[in-house]
Amino acid sequence: MCPTFIATHDEVMSTRGRANIIRAALELRTNGHDPLKSTELDVALSNCLSCKGCTPECPSNVNLALLKAETLHARWRRDGLPLQQRVFSNVDLLGKLGCFMPRLTNRLLGSKPVRVAMEKAIGISARRSLPHYARERFDKWFAKNCRGGHRAQLQKNRGAVILWDDTFVRYHEPHIGIAAVKVLETLGFEVALVKNRRCCGRPAFSQGNLDAAAKLAKHNLSQLSTINYQLSAAPILFLEPSCWSMFVEDYRELRIENAESIAARCFLFEKFVDDLLAQEPDAIRFKHESRSRGIAIHPHCHAKSILNPAFMARLAERVPGTKATVLDTACCGMAGAFGALAEKYDLSVQIAQRLLDQIDDQRRTLSGSTAGTEIIASGTSCRHQITDLTNAHPKHMAELLAEALV
Repeated sequence: MCPTFIATHDEVMSTRGRANIIRAALELRTNGHDPLKSTELDVALSNCLSCKGCTPECPSNVNLALLKAETLHARWRRDGLPLQQRVFSNVDLLGKLGCFMPRLTNRLLGSKPVRVAMEKAIGISARRSLPHYARERFDKWFAKNCRGGHRAQLQKNRGAVILWDDTFVRYHEPHIGIAAVKVLETLGFEVALVKNRRCCGRPAFSQGNLDAAAKLAKHNLSQLSTINYQLSAAPILFLEPSCWSMFVEDYRELRIENAESIAARCFLFEKFVDDLLAQEPDAIRFKHESRSRGIAIHPHCHAKSILNPAFMARLAERVPGTKATVLDTACCGMAGAFGALAEKYDLSVQIAQRLLDQIDDQRRTLSGSTAGTEIIASGTSCRHQITDLTNAHPKHMAELLAEALV
């Protein structure tokens, strides 16, 4: 069920309501002069989180995220791409710029006058925190620490894997990429990055900027298709579920050449590790903690739209003394740029309430038998929302596993 409908109980916020409005608009029933512009259509599209929850759950198999993107694309092709959508389509470029002088950039992002100006210019809420830029980019760290230097240290050579260093791992959260490398190398894999990779295109796709998304997709698939022989069949692992779903679903929807063959090699990091440990439980050793702890896992919407997230609890519980629960949550309400918008901030918080309530319930349930409940959320937007609205400090699954290694 659509998270905005759960939060508001408004029919127009449901998948059915949105689909009917789009259909009516395109049949000229809503606005006979301009089917791409109407108040109803704007409400239907602007409040869709593109969470993909409707894809597996809707009885009619309506893919509203794709329908929204294509409808917006038709509007932008005719009227031109607005500044806000142009900015939100280029978060990877913003990452490059921000990491040139991260201390200065981060200081500016915390400045009240700058935040007020940003809200007026492009609609980013001054009430919403913004992700800080890393002092050392992940790809720079990787080039210094992992290029050939770790091969001799691998206890078992399982071959190579490609780690997709997404925009947020590269420019904002390199510690997550470092944790993933530690886990993969401990398992015996030689880790490689894709040279000259570009953004997966998820931000552009979500804004209806499909021309830009398709261009990025062609570039990335070309890089992966022409990679050196040793990596030509290597699994491609993703730490960010929305990037993973872009490769395994949306590139195919965009009909990009070689999308099918590359998609077959793409895996969510957690699923790849869990599948390996299911076959070889002793492939990795974890510390034996004297205290027990509870883990509450909030699975990303895009991961849930493709996979059953139950395996995430099984993977977490491989760490001794851990009791893990996969929360029965909908979208966190952040959904990329959606929760950052001033006009959507209150709705974003309203949508998040179901998640916040479950986190509180889980903490109360486990507080009597554990030293505390940790929150695991693999989506960067999910971690952002939880950090903003609670006193919790959510981790990626890669961090949980890396910290527990012997």
